[in-house]
Amino acid sequence: MPNQSFDSARFLSEYWQKKPIVIRDFFDSFEDFVELTELQQLAQEAAVESRLVRCNEDLGYQLQQGPFTVGELPSSQDSDWTLLIQAAELWIPGLQQLIEQFSFLPRWRIDDIMVSYAASGGGVGPHFDQYDVFLVHGAGQRRWRLGPKIAEDTASKALLTTDSGLKLLREIEVVQEVTLTSGDVLYIPPGYAHWGVGVTPGFCYSVGFRAPSRAEMIEGFSDRLMAASTESDRFTDVDDLEVPDNGEITPAQWLTAWQSLHASLDDPQAFLLAFGCLVTAPKYPELIETLTEPVAAEELMRYRAQGIALIRNPASRLILAADTPATEPVLFVDGEAYPCTAELVPGIRKLCAVSPEDTFEIAELWAQEAGQALLCKLVQEGALWLAEAED
Repeated sequence: MPNQSFDSARFLSEYWQKKPIVIRDFFDSFEDFVELTELQQLAQEAAVESRLVRCNEDLGYQLQQGPFTVGELPSSQDSDWTLLIQAAELWIPGLQQLIEQFSFLPRWRIDDIMVSYAASGGGVGPHFDQYDVFLVHGAGQRRWRLGPKIAEDTASKALLTTDSGLKLLREIEVVQEVTLTSGDVLYIPPGYAHWGVGVTPGFCYSVGFRAPSRAEMIEGFSDRLMAASTESDRFTDVDDLEVPDNGEITPAQWLTAWQSLHASLDDPQAFLLAFGCLVTAPKYPELIETLTEPVAAEELMRYRAQGIALIRNPASRLILAADTPATEPVLFVDGEAYPCTAELVPGIRKLCAVSPEDTFEIAELWAQEAGQALLCKLVQEGALWLAEAED
């Protein structure tokens, strides 16, 4: 659990998306969620996104993408290498507990947890990210060099090298240097240069936050607007059309076009639907399998009678928009919008909770026909799974 002295309100006010901070002993006692042998086994799986970064004085940083064979993975006795597993919370269930510790931030903003094991001298080089990240340190020591925020107008190809397959800074202006160990956390906002190197072998858990770009938001919104448009939605001339010069477009003409388009853009509900679908789009859609046949509530209840649990697919993303411009609540699941009634909101809150319970136990949903229909649909879409209940 986080140290009781951590002031989340002060953190949000003074540091969140503003400047880095080292939080010593963020966790009173911290135990690693995985061992190196388990991480190496995951790196051999085709479904797991894994990377190996080696570094030496002659060749610099070298990136190799997984999956790996046993012979390709370095020995624990070797130095100057780092093994990274992306979205490790999908494969290491205990990491869901780590996500819970950041409940002072919106759950939908959390992207994934990357686990890295760095041998002595291991690291991925000086770089900066376009997202917020909490670097939670496990066993071992890692030295961090922190630099200033990279100005957008200077973050050009001249500053970066991609020769290794990694997007690295050619140089870093070090403004702070710290060595962190188990239970320490380093928070880094978007754009700040940083560079971690293993002092002694150990783990780091990178809790990354998704931040859709303006281009992604425009694309998602425009896609939704285009899907709702028809062939008859076209430009219409102004009533008092005057053509002083047929080679000229007049302000009245282009403003008419702009006003017709602006009317479509000025739709908060349409934007909410596009935004909710964007931020819940699954990172690994191949891990969400849909069923070809509809699912019936009676069928699910028979499984419950057999002691089977109905749990959330760890690859799925769920968020609730209870207060919307249209006043109708919306549940977003894996890039799809599910309008619902206000009566379902208490149950849906439990469904979307950071630490969700067995869905069979959410009485507020099972007590209503609309709630049962929603759950059946989510099972069919692969967002909910039937699984052996834990003791």
